[in-house]
Amino acid sequence: MSRGFTTERRQTPRIAPGGIECRLELRTRVRLLDISLSGALLAAELTLPIGASAQLRSGLGASTFRSEVQVRRSVGLPPGVPLKGLGAMFMTMDERSRRSLEDFLRKASQ
Repeated sequence: MSRGFTTERRQTPRIAPGGIECRLELRTRVRLLDISLSGALLAAELTLPIGASAQLRSGLGASTFRSEVQVRRSVGLPPGVPLKGLGAMFMTMDERSRRSLEDFLRKASQ
């Protein structure tokens, strides 16, 4: 079997862009394992590197919650759990999400 060049199938030629950086936004489901005012422990389908930024959106009780988070650590989960543990710190959130989080934590601690 020959390993020669194959016929070009592309409609247009590709070029190397020369050092242009870009982001690939991925969506994946995560499970919220615990939460505090400063961050959350998540179980995710995908491994994210330490320092990676993401947007976390969820419902907390009857309210919605959204925050920019940064992965701060990788956490081992119990054997047999096919998810990856991620410790994430809240970086920014709007006032509505802050109130939602505070109300949720207050009610959960009673």
